[in-house]
This record gives sequence, structure tokens and C-alpha cells, in this order.
Amino acid sequence: MSRDSGTVHFGIVRVDLHIPGSDGLKAKRAVLQRARAALRDELGCSVTEIGFQDTWQRSALGLAVAASTHTGVERVLDRVVGVLERDPRLVVLGTAEDVDSMDADGPDTLPPR
Repeated sequence: MSRDSGTVHFGIVRVDLHIPGSDGLKAKRAVLQRARAALRDELGCSVTEIGFQDTWQRSALGLAVAASTHTGVERVLDRVVGVLERDPRLVVLGTAEDVDSMDADGPDTLPPR
């Protein structure tokens, strides 16, 4: 399939984190703010906290990325853990990811305006 076929490739990943040095929600959010900024700036991901919002030392982040190729999505997702692990205040407990695509000619495509 060519790059201009209109297919969008996308990936999502859930990352479960431990923040062992956090002594409150304010400290946790400061660590997560830097992590989210690094993921957005370096990888172009959309990032949000999706779990453990009221727990001091735990978090779950949800990330999404879109690209024109499946390989492009995989390259970004393969770097997520590395970006997070550069911060010594974070411990990655686990990840789960899904990669898929949507064709412009598929039944779920909106009609042109």
C-alpha cells in the first residue's frame, strides 16, 4: 500500500508506573507532568493519565500515536518505555499496546463534506 492511500495507522499503549519517591499528589503530578512533556516533545504522542489519579505512588498513562505507516507507529511505541525510564523517579511496571489501521475506503469512513 502506498503512503498516499489514505490509510491511517494508529497505536495506543497503556503504561503502568510506580513513583516510589512521591510523598503526595502534588509531587506525583510534578513527575508525571515532566514525563508527559517528554513523551509529547520527543515522540509526538498524545498522553493522559488514565488510572490511579488519587494514589500517590502509582499511575497509568494512556498514549496514542498516528502515522502514515505501520512501521512508523511501531517505531514510536518502541521508544515509549525508554523515554520514561530515563527519569530515575519512575519505574515502569508494565505496558499493553495495540496497533491497527483504518482505510479511507472502509465502511467506517465519513463521507466528504
